[in-house]
Amino acid sequence: MSSQSNLAIEQKVMEAARLLVEETAVSFTMDQLAAKAGVSRATIYRQLGGKKAILKRLADKHGLDDLEQQDVPSRILQAARTLFAQQGMMGPSMEQIAKEANVGVASVYRHFGDRTGLLLRFFQAYQPALPLNAGEVTGDLAKDLAQLVAALIKFIVENQDIVQHSFSNALEWRDEMIGLRPFHQRSLNRVARFLQAQIDAGQLRPTDPQKAAAALLGMILSFSLVIPIYYKTPNPEPQETAEFITKLFLDGLKQP
Repeated sequence: MSSQSNLAIEQKVMEAARLLVEETAVSFTMDQLAAKAGVSRATIYRQLGGKKAILKRLADKHGLDDLEQQDVPSRILQAARTLFAQQGMMGPSMEQIAKEANVGVASVYRHFGDRTGLLLRFFQAYQPALPLNAGEVTGDLAKDLAQLVAALIKFIVENQDIVQHSFSNALEWRDEMIGLRPFHQRSLNRVARFLQAQIDAGQLRPTDPQKAAAALLGMILSFSLVIPIYYKTPNPEPQETAEFITKLFLDGLKQP
């Protein structure tokens, strides 16, 4: 077989592999690859090697990390995060996100349905892990609240670009975004429910838990976003800053 024929086969196989990665991430079989490329398995193995070698070649060609370690939905979400940080939540199109992820736009729609589905999955993937589940709450109000505040500070500091855009674009996307986030996943309401539980337990004096949560989150945002960005100070140390905020907060709401 001529070198030109070999090259043509390799191109067919690599294009088939690219399409299968878009369709199935990396779960396709060599039989599927052979069928899509229109060549025999033996020919693929002889000219390009096994699946691992093909994925490596595909990743190298497109400047990607190891495809076996990064599935298509994760790449799309990471691409969305990159573009959201640059353009705001409502800025990038589905086509731009697909290009950033190095996949076809059809893959974005296939994995996420539509723009709303992509945004919903993005919020599910990029949200603070609040220590409010059973086994994470100790019953020590100051300690539990400081851990909660520290988790929020850490999340905001690590995602300042996204959070900053979320405020600058607020009037454009606020109503749509709030509708996308399930109630139980929204930080303000989760904090409010935690505070209500402390009020019910007699550890905090009666007050509006939503207003108290808003006041607490206001302090957190000031220390982790407003002051570092607009006053050009170093990012806060999460635990130390959390303990300071917690003391200020509890001094105002603790039962006498």
